[in-house]
Amino acid sequence: MNSTKTIYERLIGAPDVVAALDVFDGLPAIFEELAPDDYLAVQEKFCIVIAAPSSDIDASTLTDTAREVVQDVRSYARISGSVADLGDFARAVRDLFHARPDDLTVEGGRCSLVTATGPVAAPTTDPSLVGRRVSLRLLLERN
Repeated sequence: MNSTKTIYERLIGAPDVVAALDVFDGLPAIFEELAPDDYLAVQEKFCIVIAAPSSDIDASTLTDTAREVVQDVRSYARISGSVADLGDFARAVRDLFHARPDDLTVEGGRCSLVTATGPVAAPTTDPSLVGRRVSLRLLLERN
């Protein structure tokens, strides 16, 4: 059960989110852990970085195998005045997940619970970028 793949599949299946993203190497600008340096040099629209899980603990019972995963989805944009559009975009990302476990595709299992919090400020080391972070808590159960 790959939580990053589950998150990616949900994002890529949301036409409004994909339309708001840059395209990089022919694909929507959704990256795992870090955006490539050569992308950051040409960024014009939003991009998403799916962070590595910050927590991944066993949530199994006597009869079911499960993992509880906490993972961030970070949205970034170039600073060009107001960051309100980025906040709106990050809220749309949050709404794709919060309390919608049946909308997630989990290879080899299912999602029985998903909560999303945020958006809040996301870290950035580039002063020309601003970020927003949505934190997801997923309960993934093996089939």
